[in-house]
Amino acid sequence: MRAAAALVVYLNHAYAQVFAGSSPFNDASLGLLAIARYSMVAGHLAVTVFIVISGFCLTLPVVAFGDRLRGGSAKFFKRRARRILPAYYGSLALALVLIWTIIGNPTGTLWDVPIRVTPAAILSHVLLLQDLFGTSKINYVLWSIAVEWHIYFFFPLLVWGWRRFGPAKTVITALVVGYGLHFGFQSTRLVRANPHFLGMFALGMLVAYVAQSPNAPYVRLRLRFPWRSTFFLTTTLVCVLIGIWGVRTAIARFSLLDLPVAVMTASLLVLSSRSERSVVSRIFSSKPLVVIGTFSYSLYLLHAPLLQILWQYVLRPANAGGAAMFAFLMTVGLAVVLCVAYLFYRLFEEPFMRSSAVPRQPDVVPPMPVLA
Repeated sequence: MRAAAALVVYLNHAYAQVFAGSSPFNDASLGLLAIARYSMVAGHLAVTVFIVISGFCLTLPVVAFGDRLRGGSAKFFKRRARRILPAYYGSLALALVLIWTIIGNPTGTLWDVPIRVTPAAILSHVLLLQDLFGTSKINYVLWSIAVEWHIYFFFPLLVWGWRRFGPAKTVITALVVGYGLHFGFQSTRLVRANPHFLGMFALGMLVAYVAQSPNAPYVRLRLRFPWRSTFFLTTTLVCVLIGIWGVRTAIARFSLLDLPVAVMTASLLVLSSRSERSVVSRIFSSKPLVVIGTFSYSLYLLHAPLLQILWQYVLRPANAGGAAMFAFLMTVGLAVVLCVAYLFYRLFEEPFMRSSAVPRQPDVVPPMPVLA
């Protein structure tokens, strides 16, 4: 699922790379590419998918270890830092080097924003504050890394709330607090941090329990709740709203689309966990997606500057039309980006993955409390 989300983000930015200067919202001459306009919306919503999956994956060990963080909060933060930060800082350094050497001049594309590098922008990225300050500078995808990094600091509190107050109150509180901050500080920098993603993350935590907990209430939810219908209903709702609103309005109302997308993702996670023979499980277990999913984090971090390089040094000199450029980026260009991302993964992700893994589950797991 991470691979699928990363590819949707790539599609979004490939489209914007080619058509940023040609009114992609209104140009009827794009013909069959008109449907790709909606990737402008899907790209952000793919980040919502990432957040839900993150909550799901980080909570699986909590389910296994009796509703507790194995090793405590300090070891959790250390594991997260080793897993996330080497690749993040590697991509940050690479983007700066590329801007200072070969892709630092304005070209009328989406990349004109990242090249406005300032000392304050560099400092905000070093401190992982680029969701509040210097947003979209250096590399326009890095804002979401800061958002997720900040959510990590709430994870131990959410785990504690799970034990103390139960899942329903914890998830509802995360949703209310997250959306309250989002709408209450709408005119401030805080809205850039998408605080409502805290609720999406908590939904991912809930799905981990539904998918893996042996406790009877979760098993009943896993087997009896209409997850398939929920998936189709939320997907239809999102598509209908985007169709009614149009791309521009949908972008302005991302926060209203994020919740149904989070529920849609939750439904897919449960459906894929119920049976290895299910259609959903077979799709997301296909070898190409599994392979790309392995280094999807590197793909996400690197694709933006690589798109600019391909456009600036291959496509623009060839004077290709917009449709031809887009087709190239979705075929040959995608293959090149995947290869570079994989090499980056081998250098900056793989060496740190083993040391950041959660310790093995003990032979005897403390019994988990039954959901009230």
